[in-house]
Amino acid sequence: MMPADLIYFTDDRPGILRQRRGRGFSYIAPDGTTIARGAERARLEALAVPPAYEDVWMCPVDNGHLQATGRDARARKQYRYHPEWAAAQAETKFAGLVDFGHALPRIRRRVQRDLKGEVGERDFALASAVALIDRTAMRVGNVGYARENCSYGALTLRNRHVRLEGDTIRLKYKAKAGKMVRRQMNDKTLARILHRIADLPGAEVLSWTGEDGTPCTLSSNALNAYIVDAAGQEGITAKTFRTWTGTLAAFGVAEKGASTIKAMSEAAAERLGNTPTIARNSYIHPEVIGLAGTEELDIDNTAPSGLLATEGRMLSFLEDL
Repeated sequence: MMPADLIYFTDDRPGILRQRRGRGFSYIAPDGTTIARGAERARLEALAVPPAYEDVWMCPVDNGHLQATGRDARARKQYRYHPEWAAAQAETKFAGLVDFGHALPRIRRRVQRDLKGEVGERDFALASAVALIDRTAMRVGNVGYARENCSYGALTLRNRHVRLEGDTIRLKYKAKAGKMVRRQMNDKTLARILHRIADLPGAEVLSWTGEDGTPCTLSSNALNAYIVDAAGQEGITAKTFRTWTGTLAAFGVAEKGASTIKAMSEAAAERLGNTPTIARNSYIHPEVIGLAGTEELDIDNTAPSGLLATEGRMLSFLEDL
């Protein structure tokens, strides 16, 4: 929902252009005049768009939900949003965890059903991807990042990143921001899935076979469409799994009593592969953070079918907010 004092303003409308001039920049308004000084110049500079960005567009009004865009050194489009818009989006993300908690058993049942299909089928590959993300909290991954940065996620994970020994899974790969992930887990269900797809052609762990027999990769759009269909509702994506998992890790610490924000953030960070600061700010529900210092939680211990006991208690807590 748009905050009341903001307006929807995108960069396909005329805006302020930033142009390099000497050691600094000049800012050209839509009418061609230069914004040389004053409050408007200060607003534009406060957006702190990196000097290296090219094709910089800036919103001509201070209450536009999108304040600036630009292209980084790799020509990727980057965005600067109004703080109120960013806060509203974060609130919406966490508010959606209750709906996700109710939908998660349905998603898991759909995954279990599709994993009974044939290896090489598209739905089998999609179900495998959801199972991998659900059980590891791995990022989705992006073909561009894999190609340009050699960083990987669930959809771009290569066979060389996975080692299987019975039910033991060893993962070693470079994730976002160049962080090396080394993880070992014993997971019979996930190991069985990975063993079944190990002999498929192609470099990616998760792929499916086209009609002509060639290996096909999965896209994030296809994965999110599968999740929405499995959940039976809009607004749930692969990223929601990470928010759920980060919040769950923090909640598990809070349940032990007298927890600290530091301990909760570190637990979420370890599970997600983030820094504690990022985990706290982006992946832990604020109300769960608010449990820091609480000696004992009085929460319904009945977990719906398809949820772990801790997941059920966390869902009950979130429902009562």
